Amino acid sequence: MEPFVSGKGGLEPTERRRVARHLLLDGFGLSAQERLAASRVVVVGAGGLGSPVLQYLAAAGVGTLGVIDDDAVELSNLQRQVLHTAADVGRGKTDSAADALRALAPGVEVIAHRERLTRENAASILGGYHLVVDGSDTFETRYAVSDAAAGLGLPVVWGSVLGWDGQVSVFWSAAPDGRAITYPDVFGPQPPEGESCATVGVLSPACGVVGSTMAVEAVKVLTGTGDPALGRLLAYDARTSAWDTVPLAAPAPGVDGDPGQDGAPQGSAVADDAAAPPPSSAGPVEATAGVLLLDVGLRPGAVPGAVFARLEDLAAGSFPDELLDHPLDGPVLVVCERGLRSRGAEQLLRAEGWRDVTSHAILG
Repeated sequence: MEPFVSGKGGLEPTERRRVARHLLLDGFGLSAQERLAASRVVVVGAGGLGSPVLQYLAAAGVGTLGVIDDDAVELSNLQRQVLHTAADVGRGKTDSAADALRALAPGVEVIAHRERLTRENAASILGGYHLVVDGSDTFETRYAVSDAAAGLGLPVVWGSVLGWDGQVSVFWSAAPDGRAITYPDVFGPQPPEGESCATVGVLSPACGVVGSTMAVEAVKVLTGTGDPALGRLLAYDARTSAWDTVPLAAPAPGVDGDPGQDGAPQGSAVADDAAAPPPSSAGPVEATAGVLLLDVGLRPGAVPGAVFARLEDLAAGSFPDELLDHPLDGPVLVVCERGLRSRGAEQLLRAEGWRDVTSHAILG
């Protein structure tokens, strides 16, 4: 593939020394490094995937890095979001990321966008960059990124990770040689939100594996080196450390793509924060004699007669007194709005010794 960015030439001697191992690399060399120095890359999300992407792109010599994130650093982020430290808890992730990247690569220009990317602002934010790296964790953001990038003709390096599984691909509406393909071409129309790391967990080093692979794809697209994963989906299974390649093809005009179960292509791993539908059992619940009704939903007091607990507190080992007083063999019914957080809580409670735990969605 042809390089996406033209090099500006004239790397400073200090920078040439810093990236000397690139200059020695067969098929890369000075011309590719100059393209990186001229590149403007924006990364959506400074979390588990954005952390290694940003670190490696800054270290590799990308000249300008934009960081889009409206969240603050939380203690539970530090298990996988290695760009941030314990001292950054409470700070905006864009501020923390900018400091870390400037310390790593003093020559990099970091532009912090501390805001949530939406359909309304996506085009105006992304328009100043050559390439988008999407490490977001909701369908809403992914589709907003895809639509804006397609309108601007920008390539998108996309990745996801959930539990033990990860995915990486490259989408580009303006790709040459008939290779144009976008995220909706593969995953179909935008589905409802699904599972997330907050509900089913994630293996922290898997974020590093997937994020580093996303950085590799970004470098290849920018410099025209190697063969980017355009038209291919790379599926990673951390349980076996195996990578599978799923060939992708844009649907024929007028034909809807088959997104497969949960908006993922057939045979692929499950997308980050993307996947499973609510449990089949859904609807109102009420307290029953002998059963502890535990609500881990988003609104305290939404379920009459239930004991409320935050899923994050349960994960931290902080249990309500009513649960601690409940027999380990006594029935526990865990509920939330869509059944996602309650499934995560069910697994946590079983791991803590409660044997009769079931989960339920209170909304259909």
